[in-house]
Amino acid sequence: MKNDKNIKRKLPKILLIGGVALMLFLLFQKSLTAFAEKFTPTSGPVEIQTPTIFVPGTNGTVNRFNGLIKALDPKSDVLKVTVATDGSVSSKGKLKSTTEHPTIVIAFQDSSNETLSLQGKWYQLALSYIQRKYSFDTYNYLGHSNGGLVITSYLEEFQQVEDPKLNKLITLGTPYNDTSKKYNEAVTTFTQVKETSDLLQGYIENRGNIQSSIKMLNIAGEVEETASDNTVPVQSVFSGRYIYQDQLADYQEILIQGEETRHSELVENQEVIRLIRNFFW
Repeated sequence: MKNDKNIKRKLPKILLIGGVALMLFLLFQKSLTAFAEKFTPTSGPVEIQTPTIFVPGTNGTVNRFNGLIKALDPKSDVLKVTVATDGSVSSKGKLKSTTEHPTIVIAFQDSSNETLSLQGKWYQLALSYIQRKYSFDTYNYLGHSNGGLVITSYLEEFQQVEDPKLNKLITLGTPYNDTSKKYNEAVTTFTQVKETSDLLQGYIENRGNIQSSIKMLNIAGEVEETASDNTVPVQSVFSGRYIYQDQLADYQEILIQGEETRHSELVENQEVIRLIRNFFW
């Protein structure tokens, strides 16, 4: 009987200790789950609406289009992506699935003329990097200056089957036929270029690789009837027709005159901003 009384007295203590142990175990398990959720990647890329990708020209950085992006849509989320010369990719910013006009800027650590032949490949690496984070089937693209050559090189040589498809394309002040007077006359209308540069000839030879469904707007700037934006001749810009006009179902050219038509100012020109907004959105 005495042993039975001891057992009865010990039983509540055992139950209490067991309950505490169970509670501690459950709390520990919950903390492990929370830790795992915190450091486990999400199940897949975030699905976003059709983004607009901006690529600057020579020596341009991811901040090149800050003013333009703000003018187009102050509420837009922006992802800024940089590709290093070794092919590694990094980014700043975040895109949300609810954003109406998600914006991506892609720039290169070395965007000099010397690396132009590599920039189409670097662009493809950036696209692959972005696709691991965000899901979208099509995108729009604006290339300023050599940024227009980057997308041309990519479309002709480096586009992969799994890459998202380019929907609408704007190139702005792009020197398709180089910038030299050797190749370009000081004219705004023409049926033939003065001389075809090696750069333009290479693009013409590979234009058959460009998908025909792209809609394109090719914009040139002219300062005070000089047939140039003080850097790129209008004839060089509109030489893009030899690459794209017969290849695409929809190709347009527009000449911008008046204020803010110098090469570096074109991304701030109010008429250009209006054209971009209307064409893309």
